[in-house]
Amino acid sequence: MIVFNDEEERAKTYRLFSGIFMVEPSDETIRSVSEALEMSIKETGFEIRMDYIQLFSNAAGQLLPYESLYNHEVWEVPKIWGRTTVEVSKIYRDTGLDIEEDIDIIPDHISAELLFMSYLIENDKRDIQRLFLEEHICVWIPDFCDDITEFAQTSFYQEVASLLKEFILIDCRDIKLKSFK
Repeated sequence: MIVFNDEEERAKTYRLFSGIFMVEPSDETIRSVSEALEMSIKETGFEIRMDYIQLFSNAAGQLLPYESLYNHEVWEVPKIWGRTTVEVSKIYRDTGLDIEEDIDIIPDHISAELLFMSYLIENDKRDIQRLFLEEHICVWIPDFCDDITEFAQTSFYQEVASLLKEFILIDCRDIKLKSFK
């Protein structure tokens, strides 16, 4: 179970999860993630990297990690650079960030959104945290984690998905309980 005792730990946890999905993991990344999340690695680095490619690669991936593919109106055709991508990009700009330029990924990529949450926490932007959690993070990431659990071939990504989902659900619950004023 993921427990964070203060905002610094919470921000670090968002940043850690962001890094997991940003690029294909090196052996060092796999080791540091498994230590930080207290996971036991059962596969080789090669197997984990192959799973990353099969799951998340734009060319071959089964699960593209973009909010616009999960959070859309019933009548909308899910597509990358959809309505939610534009909404998220505007929120970043309104807070003074240019995620696309800073990390060179589409704004509604899971890594960008999780990194943005760490930024909001580190800069004590509570109202925007609540808004972003309620309208974006809480809406799609738990479902995305369920899909990872279903399609991942490695216990590494299955466990990461389970822990991320637990973390997000706790944060979504807590944000409603806290007075963020």
